[in-house]
Amino acid sequence: MPEIASQGRAAAGVSPQCRFLLVSSPKGGSGKSVLSRHILVSAAQSGVRAIGLDFDRQQTLAKWSVRRARTREAFPDFADTTVESVALQDWRGALKRAEGYELAVMDTPPSVEDHLPAIDALAEAADLILIPAVCTQDDIESVVPWVKALNGKGFKCSVVLNRANRRTTSYVRMRGLLVKAGAVCPTELPQLEDIHVPSIKGLTLLDYKQSRGIAPFEEIWAYLRREVQL
Repeated sequence: MPEIASQGRAAAGVSPQCRFLLVSSPKGGSGKSVLSRHILVSAAQSGVRAIGLDFDRQQTLAKWSVRRARTREAFPDFADTTVESVALQDWRGALKRAEGYELAVMDTPPSVEDHLPAIDALAEAADLILIPAVCTQDDIESVVPWVKALNGKGFKCSVVLNRANRRTTSYVRMRGLLVKAGAVCPTELPQLEDIHVPSIKGLTLLDYKQSRGIAPFEEIWAYLRREVQL
């Protein structure tokens, strides 16, 4: 476990047993909640006791969790997940909610520059920071400085390319810029038209065994388990 993460959790009075994953991006619409809920389902399906901490005022992840609970009332075979709504102002209390869990997935709001003290505190407690990014010029201009800032503070982070299309020249150029800035997850999420459809019922692509979009999420889950030694 990275020393800086241990120090961050110790300062907040949190047990070192849980692994903390911070999902953060300065750009709205990058896919933070999509990534968070698929990770939570991956954990549940793998038998890893996980909790989602939704720091975003829009509560996208928490609302998804409520819909999932309703679906599970009729179809209990779907993996059970836990998400709690928390406030950035009470980040210490939020971290303590992870007591007894093996993994905490922290979904954060965009506009990180407006919440830097709290985001920095969460980053210090995190074993890994995942930064979803879409391959557009606007996203890259926001994400590259954020990656460099996190690296400069000694935090461990990795960019996850979202809605990636390898056949375009823009993908190659944007990915190259990100690789120069810092670590990039070896698996990207392709453009999937139906990725948001299951969320209507609180589900994910991982809940459907025949889903054509399941493989990238399985690979990302395997990647982050190695990265945080889970």
